[in-house]
Amino acid sequence: MKLSPNLKGALFSAVYFIIFISIAFISRDVFAIIIFTIGFVLAINLIAKGLNRLKIPMKIANIIALISSLFFLYLLLVLLIPTVIKEISNFVVFLNDFFQKAQWKVLLQNQPENIVDNIENFMNSLQPKLIELLSNFIELIPTYGQRAFTFLFFLTIGTIYFSFYFESFKEKLQYLYPKSLRKTANEFYNETFNQIEHYVVATLLASAFVGVSAFLAMSFLGIKYQLLLSFWAAVTNFIPVIGVVLEFIPMIIVGVSSGLTTMLLFLLIMSVIHGIAFIIFISIMKDYGRINPVITIFSLLILGSIISLTGALIAVPTAMIIKVFWQIYIKPELERG
Repeated sequence: MKLSPNLKGALFSAVYFIIFISIAFISRDVFAIIIFTIGFVLAINLIAKGLNRLKIPMKIANIIALISSLFFLYLLLVLLIPTVIKEISNFVVFLNDFFQKAQWKVLLQNQPENIVDNIENFMNSLQPKLIELLSNFIELIPTYGQRAFTFLFFLTIGTIYFSFYFESFKEKLQYLYPKSLRKTANEFYNETFNQIEHYVVATLLASAFVGVSAFLAMSFLGIKYQLLLSFWAAVTNFIPVIGVVLEFIPMIIVGVSSGLTTMLLFLLIMSVIHGIAFIIFISIMKDYGRINPVITIFSLLILGSIISLTGALIAVPTAMIIKVFWQIYIKPELERG
């Protein structure tokens, strides 16, 4: 059976994507470095394009975007990480006290006894698992520190080199295809990178907004562990669908210890913050990357189970790739038939 040009291009693209994903099975650390480097370079490239619109030459704009992005990254790490690690230790002590004193029962006043008993059994079973998880994380911090140094070193080197050769890299991707398929392949990669660029920048800005706003809100309300929880809020916003749920769990636990009224007010403020963050995200994305939620959820489930956290982070970009793949290669073939 002779394949049409579209199907041939689809076959080549699918094979290259599988080869790329297979790196995760060889080394998850290497795959994570590659993913974060690509994401960082895409963000830098879009910032450079914005500076270029202000009549700044593209090479200079790229240098400005690169230096400012790396400076901000390392400044953030130096200022945040030591304090966050210290707060994790204190947070473990707080959690243990929270469960032992059953502070969560304040939310169950005037509830039927059987509901209270069921929730109490659940919380009692949750306590040792949660404490053990956080305690193990603290014990592994020295190991993570060594891996983090390696990760940051290669991320920095990769970002510096890749940001200068990114446009050349995009242009040369078409040469992985036979000559007759290169025009469509070029269209496929340009559209893919364009959508993912906007997604990365939109997610970064929305996450930063949520993190900073959460810190200010908790400081104003007098809720403890502001830095740890705001950092957690920013990080979990990179995970689609379940990220918000993961964000709110520790916030509710800490909020309860501050009083029911304070917790409800804080949750209301956080809901408003997330609404504004969503508007920021949508305004940047505009017509880019409107993904069917079902595809996103399945992408999250599959990649998250196969590649763990990195898989969850690339769930939406993967869904975008699938959408562009469908529009460029499959849909025209179906319409032709």
